[in-house]
Amino acid sequence: MDAFIWDKRFETGISSVDEQHKRLVALTNVLGNKLLQGDVPEAQLQHLFHELAEYSRYHFENEENLMREAHVDERHIKEHIAHHHQFVQQVVSLWQTRARLAHPGETLHGFLRSWLTAHILGEDQAMSRQMAFVTGGVSPQQAYQNEKNTKDNITDILLDSMGRLYALLAEQNHNLSQTNELLEQRVQERTLALTLANEQLEKEQSELTALLAKVEKAQQQLLQTEKMAAVGQLAAGVAHEINNPIGFVNSNLGTLRKYVGTLFDVVEAYQAGDPRRIEQTSKVADLAFLKADVGPLLDESQEGLSRVTKIVQELKNFSHVDDVGMQEADLNEGLENTLSMAWHEVKHKACIVRQMGNLPPVLCVAAQINQVFMSVLLNAVQALDKPGVITLRSGVENGYVWVDIEDTGRGMSQEVRKRLFEPFFTTKRVGEGTGLGLSISYDIIVNKHNGYIDVVSTEGSGTKVRIGLPVKVANL
Repeated sequence: MDAFIWDKRFETGISSVDEQHKRLVALTNVLGNKLLQGDVPEAQLQHLFHELAEYSRYHFENEENLMREAHVDERHIKEHIAHHHQFVQQVVSLWQTRARLAHPGETLHGFLRSWLTAHILGEDQAMSRQMAFVTGGVSPQQAYQNEKNTKDNITDILLDSMGRLYALLAEQNHNLSQTNELLEQRVQERTLALTLANEQLEKEQSELTALLAKVEKAQQQLLQTEKMAAVGQLAAGVAHEINNPIGFVNSNLGTLRKYVGTLFDVVEAYQAGDPRRIEQTSKVADLAFLKADVGPLLDESQEGLSRVTKIVQELKNFSHVDDVGMQEADLNEGLENTLSMAWHEVKHKACIVRQMGNLPPVLCVAAQINQVFMSVLLNAVQALDKPGVITLRSGVENGYVWVDIEDTGRGMSQEVRKRLFEPFFTTKRVGEGTGLGLSISYDIIVNKHNGYIDVVSTEGSGTKVRIGLPVKVANL
């Protein structure tokens, strides 16, 4: 079963580039199918890394030569090459650290799937468009600027965010690898020192603690990228919700353009003073029909644009990009914004029932709380093997504002429940989850906000997750 499905969206129109992309897709799917059979043996991993090295050498050199031959703006070439370097750096890092990874095949598979989506839909499509513009007579500088000016929709925002995520991830993996090497070296040195002199114990423990703190800090930064992974998962849904209104607005504009052309024919006939032509053009125009149809077309187009504006505003409310630090927030509003972002995932599988109470504001980092809502809500959707119900409740009790997300899905066993908040623990199949969502949620709610998460679940009878935050306002 292929984990990555090739479709028309990934085609750049450049045959050599598309063929190489399909080659990488095939390698990714081969790895995914081997993972379904169990862990990938070391010999097969080595062969796969060799294939990736050959792919990188030929494909990246081919793309860079194509851009230079087409005289693409040097700024884009520089940015594109940087993405290639990040891919190589990430693959090299995975190769070097594979012995320390619990499941190196799964890690590599997840990276390849995500990188394929972000790079092909982002940088390679941008490259293709700029090459087409330059071939059509547009200057390289103008083609580059046109590309930058059009990057204002949700898909481009998410792809740019994923690009920045991979740059950060590559840098963090490099730093983490160096820190691990330094840590191993220091541990060996301190072990020898402990054997020779017990009086050095306190000093050595202090140094070791400092090094471990650095590793933990790097790990925490890496874990926070799970939010971007969740947003990336929803990118296709958000794009679909935007493309629908944009589609009929575009169709309406085409119809209005035709109507305007017809009306201009009538005006020109009147200006020429030709009665026969006036009669013919007026009959073709059917002015009564145009008068009746133009208003609804404009109203429908305005409604479509309003829907796009609403989706963008909901995305901004979900991410709270303008908020810094702790602020008063309405958890009911945050839950609704999160539901709007996840609606494409929810609507085909669940009926939403709301039983929301009146809540006082709480002092929190709203973007982090929305991240928790998103993780729990997506888990609820994925727990539904058939169409079911997700119930949203909220209230105040014993000094805490609480929010419930309850599903009628498959539930979980007591053994799974005990391990629910362990990092990297997941019951999902390979490629469907990282096992970090609930671990990060626990850290955000309990450690960062002094709240609580309670999970009640019976196998076969659904799950209820309650998230509680202390009632606290900014002036207390």
